[in-house]
Amino acid sequence: AVLGDAAQGTMSIDTVAERLDVPRKQVAEAVGYLRTVGLLDDRGDLVVEALRDVARSIPADPEPDASAIDGPFTTAEAEVLARFFEGGRLTRIPTNRRKRLLVLDKIAQEFEPGRRYAERDVSFTIQLIYPDYAAIRRYLIDEGFMDRADGAYWRTGGRFEMPLDDEPFDDGAVVLATRRPGLELRTYDGSMVEALVEAANHPSINRYMGDMFPHPYTVADAEGWLELAARQPVDSQFGIFEDGRLVGGCGGFLFKGENTGVAEIGWWLTPDRQGQGITTDAVIALVDYLFDELGLMRLWAPVMAPNTASARVAEKAGLSDEGLAPSAYLKGGVRYDQRHFGITRSQWMANRSR
Repeated sequence: AVLGDAAQGTMSIDTVAERLDVPRKQVAEAVGYLRTVGLLDDRGDLVVEALRDVARSIPADPEPDASAIDGPFTTAEAEVLARFFEGGRLTRIPTNRRKRLLVLDKIAQEFEPGRRYAERDVSFTIQLIYPDYAAIRRYLIDEGFMDRADGAYWRTGGRFEMPLDDEPFDDGAVVLATRRPGLELRTYDGSMVEALVEAANHPSINRYMGDMFPHPYTVADAEGWLELAARQPVDSQFGIFEDGRLVGGCGGFLFKGENTGVAEIGWWLTPDRQGQGITTDAVIALVDYLFDELGLMRLWAPVMAPNTASARVAEKAGLSDEGLAPSAYLKGGVRYDQRHFGITRSQWMANRSR
């Protein structure tokens, strides 16, 4: 207190004693000590150069080790992060928002895009990094790095780590088994153009499909669809393969914003394989994947009212008839009613437990 008052040019033994409620003698002893070590002169004024000498004698903190920071960060960003992380743990939350966002981005890397997490799992992961997991969790939500609904959390922000030039992306297809031997779902790739045209180029398929599924179905249409499927943020579109032959397709388009966690699903099958339960088995595998692997909360499927075959597929796959939307579908200049089928995560879990 004496040194602080002296630095401001207002040091008075009586004032310090009164403010700290200590004996005047104790303050006088402190003044005498500071004079002895040369930090105060005979008048009680601060000796600035002596204070600077003390500062220069204090060992400097070691420079932060930016090389210890993993993730898709620049060298400059890693140097900033190294000031707040030590041994993989966050030492303090930055008060500067720009630096805090960088720290939150670093923490967000612990969560996989497209995966749903229970709150306890989010808290546990954060607690390994910083004791006040509730504060970090709140920051992640408020700053748009994560979102939550129905007790589930998922990552919505932050950068994604890119591979090095000599570490290309893994282009291996995602393959989903079904309960039918020889029947599986595979993510699309560019080698499927001809097989897709052969399977999809039938007027009976187009009859009940949206405008994204034209007839005739050309090479350009197949290439456009494969490109669209590849642009999806997660693997959610699949070809249906029977004994290695592409015979149809099924998949889901994931919504964003207020409908995050919801997907619209659809399916189709080449005519010579219809009526044998293939589509139902494929859609069951798709529904399980979207709930189990992607952690979605709700699926819905719009079906044109005359398409009774697709309505049966939806019901056999566990979706409930949620009602009719009159005149909701325009196809070939004709208005059709649209049936809505849906299933929530809780309904799906209940079905699995039976």
